[in-house]
Amino acid sequence: MKIADRHEFRIPYMVGVYLAANAIPDLYLLTDGPDCLFFKAEFVHGAQDLHSTLLDVTGRHRVAHTLADINNVVLDREEQISALAARLAAEPDAGMVLVTAMPMASITGTQYDRIARDLSARTGKLIAEVPARSLQGDWLDGYGQVLAAVARTLPLEGAGSGNPESVAVVGPLVDRTEADRLADVREIRRILQDGLGLDVCSIWPSNSTVAELGEVARAGTVISLPYGARAARILARRLGARLVNAALPFGPAGTADFIRTVATALGRLDRAEDFLKAESLEWGDSFKRAAASLESMKFIVAADPWLAEGLVRMLQDAGVSIAAAQSTSFDPKPVCGLPTLAEVEDGVDVDMLIVPTRGIDVALRLGRPFYEFGFTSYGTHAFFDAPTLGWPGAVNVMSGIVSAGTLFSTIAGSRTWNLKRLAGSYQVVPDH
Repeated sequence: MKIADRHEFRIPYMVGVYLAANAIPDLYLLTDGPDCLFFKAEFVHGAQDLHSTLLDVTGRHRVAHTLADINNVVLDREEQISALAARLAAEPDAGMVLVTAMPMASITGTQYDRIARDLSARTGKLIAEVPARSLQGDWLDGYGQVLAAVARTLPLEGAGSGNPESVAVVGPLVDRTEADRLADVREIRRILQDGLGLDVCSIWPSNSTVAELGEVARAGTVISLPYGARAARILARRLGARLVNAALPFGPAGTADFIRTVATALGRLDRAEDFLKAESLEWGDSFKRAAASLESMKFIVAADPWLAEGLVRMLQDAGVSIAAAQSTSFDPKPVCGLPTLAEVEDGVDVDMLIVPTRGIDVALRLGRPFYEFGFTSYGTHAFFDAPTLGWPGAVNVMSGIVSAGTLFSTIAGSRTWNLKRLAGSYQVVPDH
């Protein structure tokens, strides 16, 4: 028996749409579809993100839906869609309204882009369409499509400054607005400003408002991270800016790749090497001590494609072997040439798993310790600065892995603790 189904970790498109909307606090979202859409927000609000503002106790939610169902989906709903979008746009803090649809509604031929354009012209508010692609894409596509819609729609006053040292970073994964992801945003800024001496005018997204995202107009260079590649291309084209495609700065190797890529593009390689040496001196010993605790261990890893690759590289560089690695994309591809979880047997010799919430069931079935990491992380939250990116992030993550393994060993040795109790404390993301 295989330890997991090929699609065990897949997360649907609309969850990614909600994630991106969550990361822009004055962005409102209208979806043409049934009332189950409301509950999708709950997989972010209060579950993944304890600080989320998608929902509101007074009923002034940042997400709304048309209640389209099998009984009314064939009817003309343009007036209803327009009225709902106008209501959202009238909210005092609404910086932008995005309109999208579920497949059952979009196949009726409703022209959401035209409705958005007409309503935007009538109200003077920023209103745009997000493609209805929930059957073709996954959560990563949904996240990227929202950022791309904002990039196409946002007015860029004073665009085209042309100063290459004024940079915008597009595409960190801000899957919640808790202290860990906001610390990641600050770490990116620290690397570029303190390490390379660049002016970071904007990071997309970063729990910044739509107006604050407009500071991207000053950028002469757009640095594209994998989660926002489409939006980065749009912005670079609109600004006439240089586009630099960079790796996710996760783990020592990934961080070095990110820094050297940006530094090479902007002629700052000497400064980059000095910064990397300083970072290694400051953080390297702590990383090595954590790594020493994991020597000779064998891991299973599951995460989004770029984070999974970063985890595998970091662990292998630390002397750890990887039995299997799984991407949480719709069509999971091999990570670093390793077998997926659907390709290894239940009796695989493994010491620990690094998995999102859904993977905890796999860890419990195997009776192995786990470190909950990535999206989703429903049982782990951050209330203090705890970056996962850069050298500080590498030390934090390695420390978390070591601590999780130690805790499991302690719990497993207790006769009064039942590990199966853990399973009931986690929610799962729906498959549709």
